[in-house]
Order: sequence, then C-alpha cells, then structure tokens
Amino acid sequence: MNRRQLLSMIAAVTGTAMVGGHRAFAYEPTPVGENLFTPEDAAFLDEVAEVIIPATDTPGAKDAGVGAFMTVFVSDCYTAKEQASFREGMERIKSEAQDNYGKPFEELTADERREMLQAASVAAREHSARALAELEERREQTLDRQPDAQTAADETPEEAAEPELHWFTPFQQLTLFGFFTSEVGATQVLRYEPVPGEYIGDLDYNGEPAWAT
Repeated sequence: MNRRQLLSMIAAVTGTAMVGGHRAFAYEPTPVGENLFTPEDAAFLDEVAEVIIPATDTPGAKDAGVGAFMTVFVSDCYTAKEQASFREGMERIKSEAQDNYGKPFEELTADERREMLQAASVAAREHSARALAELEERREQTLDRQPDAQTAADETPEEAAEPELHWFTPFQQLTLFGFFTSEVGATQVLRYEPVPGEYIGDLDYNGEPAWAT
C-alpha cells in the first residue's frame, strides 16, 4: 500500500480528504515534548487511538506509538487553525467523558470508550456526508453564475475546496495514517516485502491482508 493508496483509503473511511495530507513531505520532525504537545498529551492520544485500532491478535495503535505520531504531524503539518481545532477536540473528548461517565477518559472501561467514540465516529461520518453534499451543490451553482470580485477575494482556493470537518475526523485520520505507516503496522498487520521479487500482475485474492509495499 503506497502513500496515495493509503490517503485514498483514509478518505473513504472518514468521508473526506485527510487534513494536512498534501503537506506531509519529507522533513525532520520535531521531537515529542519539543513540539506543541507534551508527553502526557501523546499518552492521552495513544489511549484514544487504541479505541480506533485496538490490539487483537495483531498490534494496536498504542503498540505503534500513534499518539506520539499525532503530536508530530499536527505540530508540523497542520495550520494554526487546524492545530487549535485539534486541541479543542482533545478537550472535548476529556469533557464528554467527564460529563457522560463522571470520570476521566483514561479511567473509562473499554466498553465505555468504544460507546463514546463510536457515537463520535457516526456523527463525523454523517457530518462529512452533509458537508460534501453542500460542497457539490455550491459547485453546481457556480456553473450558473460567476462570483463577484469581492467573493473571489474573500474565499481562498483551499477554503472553497474543503468543507469544515467534524471535530473527531482528524483523530480517525491520524490514527489510520500513523498506524499503517509505522513499522508495526506495515510489517505485522500489512504484508511487507523489503526486496520484491518478480512482478505478477494477476493474482487470486482470498481475503488476506493488503501489502504494505
């Protein structure tokens, strides 16, 4: 699975393009604790990510260090506005756990965590569907009229092309991206062949895991 395929998969799962995906080029990442987040933030994000990709007979998100990955990606690839929204999402998870269950997220049972984040996931998916439908409607309307100069000046191409996301969507996207690009995810969940053999263009598929390479 190459990067383009992975980003396409993430878009299919979350209903929208990955936040910051087009900014993730080769660079020297900022270390955890020296970016916008603390090691405690990374540990909290590990717990959130583990609900999305739990360990079963294969490793989960926490085994892959997805929490630390999130802090680096958000710090280095998100805009200031996206970073603020992500931080607000973290606080929302904490407050909803306290409001709904009377205890911190870290102290919730596995079932309580799943119940809480599953509801957020469903809401995020529905939000993305509505936002994309509205975006398509706006695009169709532009076929019938040209925007005036002031509207064109006020709306940047990125704002015009990307709908506002649900607060939970970045957590899903970064969990998937971080996990499947990690050594753990690529070698122990996906199949990995460091030195590919001959190319065979037509193979029978029986439901086994996708290739990481």
